Amino acid sequence: MKHSLLALFLAFLLTGCSSLSLSTDYDKSIDFSKFKTYRWHVDNEHNTASLKYLDHIMDKRIRSIVDQQLGAKHYAKKSEGPVDFLVNYSVVIEDRVDVRTYNNYNGMYPGYSYRAGYGYYGRAVGVGYSTGSDTQVTHYKQGTLIIDIINPATDQLIWRGAADGRLPKGSDREKSDKLVEKYVTKILSNFPPKQ
Repeated sequence: MKHSLLALFLAFLLTGCSSLSLSTDYDKSIDFSKFKTYRWHVDNEHNTASLKYLDHIMDKRIRSIVDQQLGAKHYAKKSEGPVDFLVNYSVVIEDRVDVRTYNNYNGMYPGYSYRAGYGYYGRAVGVGYSTGSDTQVTHYKQGTLIIDIINPATDQLIWRGAADGRLPKGSDREKSDKLVEKYVTKILSNFPPKQ
């Protein structure tokens, strides 16, 4: 079960940008331009809960890519001492159902009727009308990758970026590894926020 959810999450990362919903929010009272150093937030219920969807290899991979992206923005990771911000991530995967009902009428169409019986023989030409509906039920998984920036003094959220999308079925591990970087990069492209 854990590996199939991992595959679904990885498949989420394989989806194209068009199916990815990206959102960010931040505390406007914070001056992000002064930030220089960071460290990972200690484990909590959010990132620990994510491990039910991911294995430790993927957890390390996501953390490594976040570190690379923050390093590329000239933030220095510190293992001890005061830092300007903490970083954390979490993953949520939910079962969803999409129910759609479509009208399948063809409208007016020409038709023929052959009649036979006692006292009647022949062919009638007329117009018919057909109506009805079809219901399509689709079960799928919705996945969300969230990256949080936290104030180390107050342990309060000051920036959040999230990518949300419908998970396709199946995944290729090698491709998903490359795309983890793509989507972490996409989320962090809005950090620090333009003020």
